[in-house]
Amino acid sequence: MRKRSQIFLLITICLVMLSVSSAQIPNAGFETWTAGSPTGWTTNNVTSVDTPITQSTDAHSGTYAMQGTVVVLSISRVVAYYTPITWAGFAISARYGSLKGYYKFSSIGGDSLEVAVIYFKNGTGNASGLFGTGVSVSSYTQFTVPITFVSSAAPDSAWIEILISSSSGMTHAGSTFKIDDLSFGPVTDVQESFSVKPAMFALSQNYPNPFNPSTMISYQIPNNDRVRLEIYDVMGRTLTTLVNEEKPAGQYTVPFDGSKFTSGIYFYRINVITRNGKVFSQTNKMILMK
Repeated sequence: MRKRSQIFLLITICLVMLSVSSAQIPNAGFETWTAGSPTGWTTNNVTSVDTPITQSTDAHSGTYAMQGTVVVLSISRVVAYYTPITWAGFAISARYGSLKGYYKFSSIGGDSLEVAVIYFKNGTGNASGLFGTGVSVSSYTQFTVPITFVSSAAPDSAWIEILISSSSGMTHAGSTFKIDDLSFGPVTDVQESFSVKPAMFALSQNYPNPFNPSTMISYQIPNNDRVRLEIYDVMGRTLTTLVNEEKPAGQYTVPFDGSKFTSGIYFYRINVITRNGKVFSQTNKMILMK
């Protein structure tokens, strides 16, 4: 019962955030903080346990930036790492073609920094983008998240999530990012598109999650490789294959419609076979709640 209550709480938070009447990114410079979190954003900080998201005076501009650090849980006899995750949902009214910002990143054990964006129209995802890097950067560097649209509709809300991830599923204590000065790029029309060659493989968490009945799955590949993206249940049975073809290097977003499936936990897995025979594989969990 507690787990179900937590899920409903998460859904409620998301809906409230998406209803915020703001046409721009809230607190984009992370100058204001409330109860240990950047105002307008939600974090996975737990005051009595650990706070992976903190305020930093090492800013790109202004006084503060947002810092995220993988920390060790301070619970007796528990050995686990606590990964920083922060997100914001807010109203928009234009087809912004990209999200930009400045970052520093220190990677431990191959951990990656991810910045993900998804746009919604009437609660359904219609555009998304993903920036991912595993390269450490000691001075503030600009990043760009190109936004790919899957429909011609103008979005009415947006979701931004920033986190540290690992292809192994276990991040490493000490990996740290600093983020500052977020902004949207210029408005794009329906015909405009972006072509960016990513530096690494990445499979992002689906958005929204939990979802009903549709969600968006984003991934990126740095080379022209064969990609297979599948959905399967908790018994390991393959339910559907979303992608099974050779794809050019780039960032991709695939919609998944769960209207034919019952509520529950599902998994999506990507397998990429490179031209030199190497394989990249990653599995993420998602929750369908009707």
